[in-house]
Amino acid sequence: MDVIIIPAYEPDEQLVRLVDELSKNDFSLVVVDDGSGEKYANIFAQISNNAHIVTLEKNCGKGAALKAGMKYIKDSLPECKHFITCDADGQHRPEDAVRVREQLHKGNKFVLTVRERKGKIPFRSRFGNDLSKIVYALLTNRYLSDNQSGLRGFARSNLDWLINVEKNNYDYEMNVLYYAATMGLKITTIPIDAIYIENNASSHFNPIRDTLRIYKSLFTLARGTMISLLAAELLILILGFFVENQYITITVPSVGAIALLLRILLEKYIFLKHVPQCDYFTTLCYTIISYFVYMLMCKLIVLIFPLIPLIINFNMVYLICVPLRFFLHQLIFIASLTKE
Repeated sequence: MDVIIIPAYEPDEQLVRLVDELSKNDFSLVVVDDGSGEKYANIFAQISNNAHIVTLEKNCGKGAALKAGMKYIKDSLPECKHFITCDADGQHRPEDAVRVREQLHKGNKFVLTVRERKGKIPFRSRFGNDLSKIVYALLTNRYLSDNQSGLRGFARSNLDWLINVEKNNYDYEMNVLYYAATMGLKITTIPIDAIYIENNASSHFNPIRDTLRIYKSLFTLARGTMISLLAAELLILILGFFVENQYITITVPSVGAIALLLRILLEKYIFLKHVPQCDYFTTLCYTIISYFVYMLMCKLIVLIFPLIPLIINFNMVYLICVPLRFFLHQLIFIASLTKE
């Protein structure tokens, strides 16, 4: 059985049409009423013959609604082998949900749809997606051309960790991707057309409040990375007072090793101890390559500016490498698509 979870808050007739079309494509449906209230009872009554209705007493947020749907699948639908999350506002086409199902049936465990940019896209959607691509890539060392699409497919084996992902609003979906990157899970992507009905007017997404909430949550999850980066800065500052630029081939890689060890300990035993598994091998490889490049570039800068303080040298190199890192992740992503 393949199930689609649809979180719905104050839905309109779009939800009725969506449920009708999806049911015709042999999907079982779980629609979560996220505290919409009596005013919208008629909408949910119209779809009750084609969907399991899970009702939350109050509006808890999209993430909470998705997790409620997943808990329902876990407890009440043992025959479900795959499930797909889909928005209620008509932005996701039934044929795209069918394509996600096909990828799941091929054995993929996590399928993410990425929206292709065609036609007029609302500014808040375009800006939000561009910014999130950069932040996500720099924090996780993994690039996704669209990390905000709600049409996603999962194998049942993902249920437990998905239910335990932090946060209950729009930030939940970004946190899912952060967890997946931390765990080293393969994310299969498929392109879909971006659909924005009436300039995305029906969306309950608040571009200021929810964007700030998403990034606050993302940086909270990345506390281990942030603290290890600050520790590296402090070590570079201290070493600069004692050895300056004399032993860059030793000091810079050593700082990288200490920062990596600190990050692993913080994430494993404090910040991400509830994550089932962490892909530290990829993190190790990336850190080795990064600090080797930092060391070479620091030596090059010393040849040009012999008196430059080590802390300034290191930070110049780090800032130069930020856009290079992003474009490198982007190239790796494109190369993986070509390979597939």
